[in-house]
Amino acid sequence: MGGMNSCCIPHHINNDVDISTTTSTPKKKGHSRNLSETFNLSVIDDPNRKIENSLVNINSATEEELMTLPGISRATARNIIDYRNHIGGFKCIEDVALASGVGAAKLSHIRGDIYVSSTADPEPKSVNGNTTLQQNGTTGSKLIVSVNSANVFSLIKVKGIDMTMAKNIVAYREKHGLFKSIEDLLKIKGIAPNNLDVIRSFLTLEVKQETSTAAEPATNGVTNKAAVKEKTEDYIRRSTSSLENLLEILGPLAKVPDRPSVEAVALKHNNRNVFRLSSWNLEKFSSEKASNPGVKDVVCMTILENGFGILAVQEIADKKALTEICKELNSPTLPNVKKWKGRRGQWDCVVSEATGRMHQSMEYNGFLYDKSQGIELIKSCLIEKSLGKNKVFTRSPFVGIFKIKGIFDCVVVSVHLKATGLHGEDMDKTEKEVGSIDDMITAIKEKLKGEEDIIIVGDFNLGPEANAYEDLQQLDYVNCIPADTFTNISNNKASGSKNYDNIWISKQTQKVYTGVSGVVREGLSSTWIPNGWSWGGVVSDHCPVYTQLYADKDLDKGNLPSKDDELKINVSAISK
Repeated sequence: MGGMNSCCIPHHINNDVDISTTTSTPKKKGHSRNLSETFNLSVIDDPNRKIENSLVNINSATEEELMTLPGISRATARNIIDYRNHIGGFKCIEDVALASGVGAAKLSHIRGDIYVSSTADPEPKSVNGNTTLQQNGTTGSKLIVSVNSANVFSLIKVKGIDMTMAKNIVAYREKHGLFKSIEDLLKIKGIAPNNLDVIRSFLTLEVKQETSTAAEPATNGVTNKAAVKEKTEDYIRRSTSSLENLLEILGPLAKVPDRPSVEAVALKHNNRNVFRLSSWNLEKFSSEKASNPGVKDVVCMTILENGFGILAVQEIADKKALTEICKELNSPTLPNVKKWKGRRGQWDCVVSEATGRMHQSMEYNGFLYDKSQGIELIKSCLIEKSLGKNKVFTRSPFVGIFKIKGIFDCVVVSVHLKATGLHGEDMDKTEKEVGSIDDMITAIKEKLKGEEDIIIVGDFNLGPEANAYEDLQQLDYVNCIPADTFTNISNNKASGSKNYDNIWISKQTQKVYTGVSGVVREGLSSTWIPNGWSWGGVVSDHCPVYTQLYADKDLDKGNLPSKDDELKINVSAISK
């Protein structure tokens, strides 16, 4: 990601765009946590719920309650409690920053989710048989949720149940039937005894139903039990099953996102077969993010609408994320993908081993490719440092060797180079990595004798006009995306402000270049992707870039490995 480490948690300003025009989104009453693109349509809060009930009182919170805050581990929660006991209670929110492991940065993450009360929250009391919570001088009904009928939207309202737990509860119930006891929740992945102790008092086994599904009196005032059962079962079915049913519950948010009006790309140019090679930094692309229907819809439809044959993906947060996209492309479940009338393809993917680290996780690189276009992945590997040498690239580049229609073969290298830093403090490191690309190409040529179609794609974090590309240009490489074409995007600045992403093709590959390249800017947001506390967020702060190449001729005689051959490519910086 250009400029700095990426972060998909929208508590932060998106620092990779024009900061002067970017503002943080204020919280709104009735919400207990901010949203992100990893939101899986499984968090809906009650607008009538008192905000105090959704915040954490740091003067009375237990370890488990503190651990529901973003970035707070058990160790940090214990430190907060120890410090609280030492000073006799927090006088203001800012005091929390002094607890070991918190600090100003982490406090900024959790500030909107906590409050300070001089006294501990009172215990629930029973008034006329109805359980109530008295808090900050108010009395209201205690939230009780049925584990045998609640959907993920209701379960997530219970403090201590996160999105993953809620989904696991519903999935377990659908597979094994209704829970016989609250202790059965210990069979759920992610729920331990200490978690159960925190949430137990808010749960019931009683099957509940919406007001709209209440029993209707039958003739002579006798309750129609059959109608009650039918409506209850219908509510449970709609609340817990398919995406379509969840979207029905969402109401206005259920509207299928609009897509740009496009025609399917004809993979012909001057009556010759072509394919499109593309690259996209999907910004901390985890399985959770890939499971968001809006994210999945945008990624899949962008691929289909633009006729991509090979997509190099940078900034993958776990190895299973691309599989989610493959599944949707091959077996559509979303309305837009289902109704697509153009080429669907037969998709496969490959993901590298860890290339380096990103914020709070390892980072991976990968390729999606359409086998129906005659695209075959011959071999893939990371480019590692030479034995005994210093590491050249912060994140190891990922090589894919492809053959298209049994004729044209090429080496595609996907890179995610070092970010320059918020104020350009790491510019020298970024320039050094850019200046080492020619060394990498030399290492590839030594391994793959005679192969001249070596294409470098990805997030370079530096525009192609920079002097650091001089050595690459001396090898007669040219960039397909012009320097004055921006490749980043945000909701605040849809036109972009930087050129980070590009495709560099060799002198040999220029002979099969159709002259068609571009940056996709349309259709990169969805009404199903949160944007702060509104909707319509972008899927990434990078746009996909692509180039189009002829696939009916191969002009070199490269010595490509077979699928059974071991492929290792090592590179070390050569003194210029």
